[in-house]
Amino acid sequence: MKNFNALTIIHISGVVTSVPSLTAGNLVEFVVTDGDRREFVIRIARQELGGDVQLGSRVMASGAEGWVIPGRSWRDEPSRTIVQAHDVQLRELAFAA
Repeated sequence: MKNFNALTIIHISGVVTSVPSLTAGNLVEFVVTDGDRREFVIRIARQELGGDVQLGSRVMASGAEGWVIPGRSWRDEPSRTIVQAHDVQLRELAFAA
């Protein structure tokens, strides 16, 4: 029997492809595209976001994998997996540490 209460933790490395925005829940949300061209919507509490993440930044993110937002084929938009992140780092800073 499958346990539906278990969280799947994933780690993503990629490029920020949307301007980070603040949501009503005081979360910062932005899209990251990885090397395989998969897209993820990263959501993290504003106070937890460590670096100066902006459009074009290379980041590494870790968090709980959530629902998939279906893409709109008529706009050539891919599906995106939501990641409730607990850690987002600029890749340049992570490699220097």
